[in-house]
Amino acid sequence: MLSISQMSFSRPLAIACSLLLGANPGAAVMFWETASTTHNTSTPGDNSGWQYEGTLDGYLGVPIAPHFFISAKHIVEHNVGDVFHFHGDTYTTIASYSSPNTDLRIWEVDHAKPFPTFAPLSSGVNDIGAVAAVYGKGTQRGTALTHNSELKGWLWGPGDGVQRWGRNVVVGTVDGGASYGQLLYCDFNRNGIAHECHLSLGDSGGGLFVLEGGLWRLAGIHFSVDGYFRRDSSEGGGYLAALFDCGGMEVGSGNSWTLIPEDVDDVPSSFYSSRISASLAWITSTATGSGVVATENFAAWQKLYFTPAQIADTSLSGPLADFDKDGILNLLEYAFHLDPIFNEQKTLDAATGFRGLPLVRKETINDEERLTIEFLRRKNSNGAALTYVHEFSPDLTDWQSVGTVDVTSINDRWERVKVIDSVTRAQSPRRFGRVRVTMTE
Repeated sequence: MLSISQMSFSRPLAIACSLLLGANPGAAVMFWETASTTHNTSTPGDNSGWQYEGTLDGYLGVPIAPHFFISAKHIVEHNVGDVFHFHGDTYTTIASYSSPNTDLRIWEVDHAKPFPTFAPLSSGVNDIGAVAAVYGKGTQRGTALTHNSELKGWLWGPGDGVQRWGRNVVVGTVDGGASYGQLLYCDFNRNGIAHECHLSLGDSGGGLFVLEGGLWRLAGIHFSVDGYFRRDSSEGGGYLAALFDCGGMEVGSGNSWTLIPEDVDDVPSSFYSSRISASLAWITSTATGSGVVATENFAAWQKLYFTPAQIADTSLSGPLADFDKDGILNLLEYAFHLDPIFNEQKTLDAATGFRGLPLVRKETINDEERLTIEFLRRKNSNGAALTYVHEFSPDLTDWQSVGTVDVTSINDRWERVKVIDSVTRAQSPRRFGRVRVTMTE
């Protein structure tokens, strides 16, 4: 049985909203570009939040402190003593704390088994206008919905219990009142950005992440979507759908329905997520240790990607293993902010990159051609226990750590290093560069 709550928000188009809750949680976010059931069912590979999602009774939640994770308050199936599943490991809940004026709920887990690392929280400075990473376990995309022979979107389809990821742009905020607080919202647009997505039944509790200061940070927890919709009164109570154009449709419930005027431009429906930054004071006072960038050594990092059984097998998850078979050892995936379960040979983007293997290239500096190396470096103050050594060679045999070094701090965990070789091309026509990484823990 579907549990639905209706409300209206103050935004240019006032639409009734339905909670993303059901007695039987569904599968995942829905996409504009495809109805494929296998689309985006594994990590996106960019460390944008997939690694922080866990499940409690089939719904998603996100660790935010050593002994706490956060989810949606309106999910009533959960009870203290239930088990939170995180990358194949289990954490027993011992208490829960409901926000007094939002849909957020924080769960505490047994202190004998803390989370090894956890998601950083958004300050809100980059929320609006951000391209967000969206995670959920809602329904598949269902049957096409047309009105006056025009495609409007798709009905919610069946659930399959699969986690998926999508992308959408955070348009702005709406006021959910004294009960629901400030909400971020995203529109479902025709031909939107790559992986444009909407939410549906079962997505409650999933995370919305935005890139801030070089880290993907938790900005929202999924709460609701626009709906119900119907074409006319003959359709009775209407239905729930992911619509990229609501124009000409009616929205509402029971005996209260409003016609959304048809327009030359699309009138997209939206989904809503409880805004983390608006509740930071409550979150940090409730979840001890939250609101910071977690220290993260190799062992903690492993638990974001591997199951306990995989961690026990060093041939799979050890520093000298290559789990995803992309030619990059797990140690280097850890050292250069890559995803060890995503097969990809990514090189750092010059001057702006936040992940990737070292960029070695020839540049003209002060009218002289020199080799440069640019790479990411974990800060040892954050528990990394890594040593990075840049080296140049004329023959791949005689390696020397020379050159001018410039370091740019990115955030509490990462810095970007650029090294300019001390030898010019005129002095040595053949030059090679590399970065050696060793771990001392």
